[in-house]
Amino acid sequence: MNEIKQTDKMEIREISINEIYDHPNEPRTYIDPESLQELKNNIGKIGLIHPITVTQRNEGGYYRLAGRRRLLASKALGYTTISTQVRSDLSPDQIETILLSENLQRVDLSPVEEAETFARLLANRSIEDLSAYINRSADYIRRRLQLGQLEPSVRDKLLRGAIRLSVAEQLACLPQERQTAILTMVEEQGLNGVQLSNLLILQNNRNLQTAPFDTSDCMTCLHNSAGQPELFARETSGLGHCLDARCWREKEGEKAKLLVLQIEEMGPRAVITEKLKIALKDLPADIDPTQSVIHNKAELGESNLNDCQSCKFLVVFISNMGHLLKQNICTRKSCYQERAASFRADHAKKESPALSIGAQGSPAFQRSADISSGEAVKSGHPEKMTPANAPQRVKEYKRKRYDDCLMKTFTETHENTLRLAMIAMGNSAWVRDFSGDPLIKELNNGATDPGDSVEIGLLKGTRSRNIETLFHITGRMAAKVIPKLGIETVEQMLFVDLNKRPEELFHLDQTYLELLTKREIEATAKELALDPTLKSKGLSIKKLSSQPKKKLIEGVLSCGFSGRDLPRWLLPETINLQ
Repeated sequence: MNEIKQTDKMEIREISINEIYDHPNEPRTYIDPESLQELKNNIGKIGLIHPITVTQRNEGGYYRLAGRRRLLASKALGYTTISTQVRSDLSPDQIETILLSENLQRVDLSPVEEAETFARLLANRSIEDLSAYINRSADYIRRRLQLGQLEPSVRDKLLRGAIRLSVAEQLACLPQERQTAILTMVEEQGLNGVQLSNLLILQNNRNLQTAPFDTSDCMTCLHNSAGQPELFARETSGLGHCLDARCWREKEGEKAKLLVLQIEEMGPRAVITEKLKIALKDLPADIDPTQSVIHNKAELGESNLNDCQSCKFLVVFISNMGHLLKQNICTRKSCYQERAASFRADHAKKESPALSIGAQGSPAFQRSADISSGEAVKSGHPEKMTPANAPQRVKEYKRKRYDDCLMKTFTETHENTLRLAMIAMGNSAWVRDFSGDPLIKELNNGATDPGDSVEIGLLKGTRSRNIETLFHITGRMAAKVIPKLGIETVEQMLFVDLNKRPEELFHLDQTYLELLTKREIEATAKELALDPTLKSKGLSIKKLSSQPKKKLIEGVLSCGFSGRDLPRWLLPETINLQ
């Protein structure tokens, strides 16, 4: 081993090939044999031009960071040593960067390898950070992550380049049990992505063995090809292909409508669509897409994903062909980001390295068969409920009630009106907030002579108003600053200055409970010790939890509540009222 060059942090060495190992986080798992042979021939003719990059390994030897193809080609040529650049100045993040950049910049990674790498990197950073980190758009990353839903054999074909990415992206939106059957048709007919889309939307193969609906009636139907052995191959299952396209479409439509009812009983909103791939633009018109985000397991983790299955702010998409799509959309971006940050923080506490989800990624929702059977999601309860750790949905709900109450009551006395006005004057944005107020325009209207400034016009306009009107106008103007006040200021104003009590602002009613996931409702019921009341009605939290969210809410509300029955999430966050 002859040293050629050395610096403080890097040195060039000839190292035995047997001392070099693949890094455990190496993104690439497949190398095209033809391109490797070309590289081998090139190195055999002119030698290795650039050294490979390695770093020392704790167990001895070296991890290869860059140059896998060069290393494999050198091995194939019978070389026993290879020129290396040994780096000793790299942090784990820098090593990850080199591994990814090497593969992205030299020979493109397979989309599957990108998906697995992105999923691993998301365990420690947000999707926005990852986007900047690898210089790829967030949409590009999410499209790759969706490939984690591919059935293993389909995933393998994409990895080897045997099917097109446009085809794989559409297959990833289908239930895994349908992917292989559809792929067989794609391969037999040589379909591209557009042709596959047309096939799925307009020319469903109508195989009764993979039908999304109940096929009991089809066993004896005249339009079942299995019942016509003189024309079609005999099917031992008794189910062949449906020959009645109209009946098939009707049954698919009925199944889609049934799924809507089942999903909406659980809590989310369900939408039937003709599309296979869902984007934010596919949301219903009454939902703001800028405050929404496509659900992603790699960002949230399995537990959060399951927890969201009963959230009213989740939109679930159902194909008009009668099955659940893999993509769902959260319409409360702030809550989604809070959960994603919590998942990353929890992951950072673990000592074991993150595992790639690969082909093991599971959909945010169970298959329709699981939903039809009423199978309950099993997961743990939140940690001790406090105002500080309340879900973002609850914090937004609480803040809106706070602001509405302040807007309505803080101007009821002159003292409070003046206090609010002084607080508002301390806010630099206040002038911008009230400058277009119609009351100001009304005061100025007709009071301004040519050449008067706005201030002079307002002064003249106020001279004809009595003190009560002036206080009212002042309060109306100042109230615009309320949404910008900090939570501590708002709670001081409500619970100290206005002497309000939480029970006056909040009620444990259906509106509040619908904000919560099933797991959060269970935690609320346990906190308020509702089990004895439920048992007197022949119910229990455990029994209710196995039912749709609607039934769980009805059971909890049937207990009745006194004015003091509020979960800690709805109590003041910054002051103690006791």
